[in-house]
Amino acid sequence: MQLRNLPILPTNAIFHRQTRHSIRQSSPFCSTPSPLLLKINPRTPQSPPTRPIDPYTNNNPRTAPPSMSGTFAVHKPAGVSSATFMETVQRRMEADPEFINTNMTREERQKRKRRKMPKVKMGHGGTLDPAADGVLVLGVNEGTKRLGEYLNCSKTYEVIAHFGCSTTTYDAEGSVLDRVCATGITKEMVDQVLQHFRGEIQQIPPIYSALKVGGSKLYEYARNLESLPRNISPRPVTIHSLEVMGDILYDHEYMLPTKEATTDEKFQERVFRDAGLKELVKLGNKYAEMELQSLGDNGSSESATETESLAPGAEPPDVEGKEPQTVTTDALELVEHPAKIGEPESDQLAAAQQNLSASEITAPHPIVAFRATVSSGTYIRSLVHDIAIAMGARAHVAKLTRTRQGDWEVGRNIIPADDIEEKDLSEWAPKVKFYMKNGPLAEYEE
Repeated sequence: MQLRNLPILPTNAIFHRQTRHSIRQSSPFCSTPSPLLLKINPRTPQSPPTRPIDPYTNNNPRTAPPSMSGTFAVHKPAGVSSATFMETVQRRMEADPEFINTNMTREERQKRKRRKMPKVKMGHGGTLDPAADGVLVLGVNEGTKRLGEYLNCSKTYEVIAHFGCSTTTYDAEGSVLDRVCATGITKEMVDQVLQHFRGEIQQIPPIYSALKVGGSKLYEYARNLESLPRNISPRPVTIHSLEVMGDILYDHEYMLPTKEATTDEKFQERVFRDAGLKELVKLGNKYAEMELQSLGDNGSSESATETESLAPGAEPPDVEGKEPQTVTTDALELVEHPAKIGEPESDQLAAAQQNLSASEITAPHPIVAFRATVSSGTYIRSLVHDIAIAMGARAHVAKLTRTRQGDWEVGRNIIPADDIEEKDLSEWAPKVKFYMKNGPLAEYEE
């Protein structure tokens, strides 16, 4: 049979055979098919189901429930790295299936299982020094994509600077580079120097930092006493606010480091520092010019030229026999006025420096507490180091606390470290879920 001009049939079309019989149909030898009659039933709209289908209920028990995503903040304790404490939080949160990432591919799950990684996908928004404590923002699952917001936000720190010596790491964990007695420091002297460190400044990052150069981090070069592939240029940062907290204290619990830096460590720091100082001098920084002049007077930078680097096997100058220095009130008053740099009176600074006796080295040196609100990329250790040098003294960070990062703030909306380490997950997990869902500005009710 030939079908001519037949319309396209919808899906609900039904074919029916013709019920009228013919002579040819009654013949047993007839091979011609009987004609077909097309009966089209009108399409009826389907009504929506009365109950929505939920693929994560008992209708599909093999599918895991959706995992929670968002950000929250914890109080990282001192003495542990940011990555190590983050892994501690991950291991604790594995007990709650709502935090486990269910959107991972099979390859990602096998990779985590092979490397024995936590089941909760997590990242942190900005590394905090191991010796520091305070706010550490964490992102869970899809919340890790929002951590970039906290890398570029402002941060507030409270820092205790211990005067008397500088170290290789600019904090109490490093070896001593220089010792300078600064028993004549007053709050007025500090305030006068701080005004030159507010606003937009150029900062030399510490060599013990996580900045990458040539594919390796700076602290890896420092620990291995290797030369840098290129000099590190000063970085522009913004100090939104900088103020002294309380009075200058001489009666305190902090002790000066006792381990002396080796000749190689001192030479490496000298080369690294001089390269950055010369860049700052080109930008008109008078404090950098004063520091270079002071180093030159002491013979500390004679061999550290702008293109020199610490090569393997190089003989650094002998600086271990260098006597510690002291700074008096007259010297501090002199360095408070950078306009005097380059004048004959600047020689009084070197004349004011005296050798320290053993009793002066062990004598209590003052501590000064600062509160600073800074932009992203600011190193508080470098800030304290530079402030002390600008005063003609030396100092290092004795204690550092990040009290705020973005809208996360200590004492308001972060999870204490004691809760994470000592309490059961059921006691602090509801608070984590609340902030992951509602954000840091929401008020959590116990």
